[in-house]
Amino acid sequence: MAMRSIVPLLLITCLCSVADAQIPVLLFETFDNNRYGWYEHDTPQHKVGIHNGEYVIESPEGGWMTYVTPYMDQRKDFSFEASFRQSTGEQDAGMGFVWGHDGKELSNTFTFTSNGYYRIESSDPASGINGEWVQTSHAKKLGQVNKLKLEHRQGKISYYLNGKLLTTTKNFKWPGKYVGFVTYGKMKLHIDDFILGHDIKINLPSFVDAAGAKENLGANVNSKYDEVSPKISSDGKTLYFGRKFSPENIGGIKDKEDIWESRSADGKNWSRSVNLGAPVNTPTSNNLIAVSTDNNSLLFHVAEGFAFMHRTSSGWSPLEDIGVRFTNESNFLEGCLSADGKAIVFVAKMRDNAFYRPNDPERDIYVCVKDQSGKWGPPIHTGKVLNSAGDEYSPFLSADGRTLYFATNGRPGYGDVDIFMSKRLGDDWSTWSTPVNLGLGINTVGFDAYYTLPASGQYGYMVSNLKTIGLTDIIRFELPLSIRPDPVVLVQGRVLNSKTNQPLQAMIRFDDLSTGKEVGEARVDPKTGEYRIALPAGKNYGYHAAASGFLSVSENLELKNLREYSELTKDLMLVPIEIGESIQLKNVFFVQSKPQLMPESYPELDRLVKIMKDNPTIEIELSGHTDNRGAANANLVLSEQRVEAVKEYLIEKGIAVKRITGRGYGGSRPIAPSDTEENRQRNRRVEFKIVKK
Repeated sequence: MAMRSIVPLLLITCLCSVADAQIPVLLFETFDNNRYGWYEHDTPQHKVGIHNGEYVIESPEGGWMTYVTPYMDQRKDFSFEASFRQSTGEQDAGMGFVWGHDGKELSNTFTFTSNGYYRIESSDPASGINGEWVQTSHAKKLGQVNKLKLEHRQGKISYYLNGKLLTTTKNFKWPGKYVGFVTYGKMKLHIDDFILGHDIKINLPSFVDAAGAKENLGANVNSKYDEVSPKISSDGKTLYFGRKFSPENIGGIKDKEDIWESRSADGKNWSRSVNLGAPVNTPTSNNLIAVSTDNNSLLFHVAEGFAFMHRTSSGWSPLEDIGVRFTNESNFLEGCLSADGKAIVFVAKMRDNAFYRPNDPERDIYVCVKDQSGKWGPPIHTGKVLNSAGDEYSPFLSADGRTLYFATNGRPGYGDVDIFMSKRLGDDWSTWSTPVNLGLGINTVGFDAYYTLPASGQYGYMVSNLKTIGLTDIIRFELPLSIRPDPVVLVQGRVLNSKTNQPLQAMIRFDDLSTGKEVGEARVDPKTGEYRIALPAGKNYGYHAAASGFLSVSENLELKNLREYSELTKDLMLVPIEIGESIQLKNVFFVQSKPQLMPESYPELDRLVKIMKDNPTIEIELSGHTDNRGAANANLVLSEQRVEAVKEYLIEKGIAVKRITGRGYGGSRPIAPSDTEENRQRNRRVEFKIVKK
């Protein structure tokens, strides 16, 4: 008998208790359309598809089977029911339900015939089921609708045909996890109103609006081969993904996976995908874990650890091992890189697993963290709130650094593997909110994982085998507002030489101004000077570019009240260390109308200290400026006092007093008209000028 699996989306769910006599409904499908992706196929031998509100199977000799993979806890009560109408074919051929199918030969079935027989079969030798056909007067004839139902309650299964109880049996083992429909002969079968009941509780958000329709990214991205493991860039314009066994892979049709790239300006129209070539790809499988927020680093799983490739002016660098080693008892590992570049979140099977079982394929979520000195630490387990007793898959930490999406088969859901969301509640990696299921439209009754999204959180990208161009394709969908991550600002631009306007190779670093701590880093494309960083809501930040031989220019953003995602374009101009060059210290702040430095100023001043220590012969002149409101003499005194405060800070940090001079100018040297508060703020500033090199 031909067999083929399907992975449909769920149509309707109700997890609240209904009438006491009913098992809660998990799935109710009326087949009004195929927006939920039921398997459809048309060959000379058989046809399967949705037509006129029915799921129609035209099976060949020997029959046909289709099945789904819902989450099923066999200890809980469950039920299946549907309407079956045989319009043509052999009247003594069985049709009905299959459950516990292992994808090969073992299964349980409950079937009936249009000429008045039913049969119960089980591959479990302990079931005591003889599998004989039993005559019944409750079956309706060819062309008429028959309603079939089986119901498991407290270890007993009851079998119904057209509302009449046929028999009962004890519950028996499920050889596998598949549930679906089966025919045992040549016929045309019409199926409608399929209802799956299951006494489980899925942990859903308090409110989930509908996800957008799933869109195939098209033939420029997808091929007739398997496209897997998508990684979308933070700006949503570059997609990296794996392609398996393509003749265009470096190792040809035997190459298990190469990394490919496609680009888009709008997320809908994608360029023809290209193989990234060497050194990114090799003749063997290439396991790309993540792409950095700046789009200038690729993270790979290698041996028993991780390694980076960084963008160069001519391509990509060789692999740079980060020096972390661990033993993964699983053959599989997926993960991501945090937006700040400071954490690698991944799944692996290790002895620190929350529910470690040596012989089970159960992986947990771990994290490696980069410390202030730049050293990566060993894997840290993320705790029992986040991890289940089952297998966790493909964690993705969004740009806010808090919202984690991951898949698991260890929690009640719709399919065998569902995508869940959890929030990191503290600054450590072991305190998480209880994971919630992303709901219908994103999760199906199949396998859902390998989920990624850009910094905006607007669209999710994942792999699907429904309505594909080839084997598995990459799709996207609009994410409901209720399950999007917290907002960030995506800051992007170029780092340029202020004298030549040419791009510079540099590092971007950003600080939490309230704590003075560096909270992230990014690389600059050495060829174009392009950079990109994601700054989460809730803090005030300073950020700057640093390059050897240049004075770093800082910027700041106040994001404590950020309510929605936004983008900011800002070029950073680096000034060569030359006599006469002046730099504004944009992240130096004072108490209002006083010369007292605020703690938020310390990171900026510490960078100036480092510049002077790295260049021990340079001398600087500080200049202080105010706006022109108030008495001119008072402004002059205040500006001089503020210069003195900065000078004292530098001296306390080890800079010789003879290397620092300074004076205040009050409001006599504005850089903007004093007509708005924003311009007046620009005029209130401290600068330094190199007077000796």
